[in-house]
Amino acid sequence: MEIRQLEYFLMVSKVNSFTRAAERLYVSQPAVTNAVRALEDELGIQLFDRSQKQALLTMEGRIFCKHVEQLMTGISNTLEEINALKNLSSGVLRLGLTPLGSIPACVLLIKNFIESYPNINVSIYENNTETLQKLLIEDKLDVAIVFSGCENNSITYIELAKQELALCCNKQHRLRRYNVINIEELKNENFIFIDNSPIYTQKIKDSFKEINFTKNIVLKSSHIQTIKNLISTGCGIAILPKSICDTDDNLITVALSQPIYMQPLVAYKTNRHQSHAAKAILNLIKKEVDING
Repeated sequence: MEIRQLEYFLMVSKVNSFTRAAERLYVSQPAVTNAVRALEDELGIQLFDRSQKQALLTMEGRIFCKHVEQLMTGISNTLEEINALKNLSSGVLRLGLTPLGSIPACVLLIKNFIESYPNINVSIYENNTETLQKLLIEDKLDVAIVFSGCENNSITYIELAKQELALCCNKQHRLRRYNVINIEELKNENFIFIDNSPIYTQKIKDSFKEINFTKNIVLKSSHIQTIKNLISTGCGIAILPKSICDTDDNLITVALSQPIYMQPLVAYKTNRHQSHAAKAILNLIKKEVDING
């Protein structure tokens, strides 16, 4: 049974004539007759009563016609949805972000994507790098923005611009007057840390070996905006990407005498068949990297 046979059958049932059906379909009349006869032979029933001047559906033909119409409507809707996905006029992008994924460079990428493809829904899931990479491998995410330090052989990475970390404090803090700060100056400060971010935590601990963070960490949060609000009200200081703090008028950033950098990466599963939405954002990212690279 072929779709072509069903199309011919439906047209004959609509116009009650093999000849007129052939004219509507722009094919020969024998082609229509043979297709319907082959269909009848396969089903073992007679679909049309040919004893009259018109080709009228038999009882079996009417039952068959009802179901074929539903089937063809389903096929048509399926093809329309597939074409919509191919043309990026619909679809969903499942994007993973770490707590630090709100750096302006990443936010701008997301903004450019939704402006370029306004009909694609972007679903954002936030967690740490290790969890996001696990979800990529399990095909539960399309793309994730993570940080180097926990690479996986099953995942492909695209490097974005490195992010410099800086001291972040409020405008009343004693350290606000510094242009550059030495680690030694921070020994007695109260720190606010990013929770559930092992790569970030290890990076800070490795760089600030002189400081016992067990007693210095007073607060933790997995939300960057919460951390920034806590800093602005004087609850403590934090070491964050400079670009994140520079966008907040209530905060001051001070460069570290020994610079610390974190490498953001766009990650996606290697050898996975990417959705059209995933391909679109990856192409956009690669263009941005080429322009800024």
